[in-house]
Amino acid sequence: MRTAQFLPAGFFWLALCVCWLGTRAAAAASLPGAELTVSRSSAASGCPTEASLAQEIRRRLAPRKAAAVPLLLRVELGAEASAFSARIVVSGRRQGERKLRAEGPGCEPLRDALVVSLLLLLDDDAESDAPEDALLVPARPTPAGLWFGVGGALSHGLPRAWSSAWYADLTLRLPRWDFALGAAWAPEARIFAAPGAVSIETIAGRAHGCYVLALSQWRLGGCLYSVLAFLHGRAQDFTSNDSANRAWLLLGAGPELRWAVLPKLSLGISSQFLASTHRQSFSIHGSPGTIYETDGWVGWLGGDVSVQLW
Repeated sequence: MRTAQFLPAGFFWLALCVCWLGTRAAAAASLPGAELTVSRSSAASGCPTEASLAQEIRRRLAPRKAAAVPLLLRVELGAEASAFSARIVVSGRRQGERKLRAEGPGCEPLRDALVVSLLLLLDDDAESDAPEDALLVPARPTPAGLWFGVGGALSHGLPRAWSSAWYADLTLRLPRWDFALGAAWAPEARIFAAPGAVSIETIAGRAHGCYVLALSQWRLGGCLYSVLAFLHGRAQDFTSNDSANRAWLLLGAGPELRWAVLPKLSLGISSQFLASTHRQSFSIHGSPGTIYETDGWVGWLGGDVSVQLW
């Protein structure tokens, strides 16, 4: 009687364990050389699942052979207030743990950081594999993108003394290079000279190219700039209120730093030191001397926000 009671109970627990293990295997998402499982708290229900994470990682991961013993990756997602967190537990051929945290309001910033961390982990694991376990190939470079940005700057000498400026650029970003074309505008400057004044309006075309060092969410570039400014001078309250135009070419260099706030949104700051290739001036007929002359050097400190168009 005791044996008859023991066998059904044993088979019951054995069947339950098999079902539990089968459920875990079904929930895991397969990656090259790894298995990924994700658990989410109720507060993090809007965060990605195994399937969406695995699809993004497979799309960006360099090809590699399946390892004889897969790496087991367990991700636990949670949320507290406006911050989202992830705990990555590694087991199998390697062991370790890492925690990530990102501010909301959504889970997108944490998702991006999580994908990058898992990619780095898998790449590092591929490099440490034996030759029979993995095929090492270079990771795919970041694709090119077209960005549009608008910003403001504090300038000195454009068109004179300290002045504000506003600008817009269209930039082609490559893994190691940035190339941009844009336009800038500076508010009207007035130079008083009895009995009247001269107003100077400035519109400029800009072009620059940068060599870029990219690190995670940051891009640091060393840039060369060319600026072709068009100056419109207009006399006011003189006997003869004439106007004239001047073209003014400036060349220079400076650094640029960009921060990818979101995958398609970035903030940037830049500074430029520009030299005038030829100084321009305005004078009034009948009045002695020069009323206005451009500076030999122009300084620029700007900040902008950019969005990816393509």
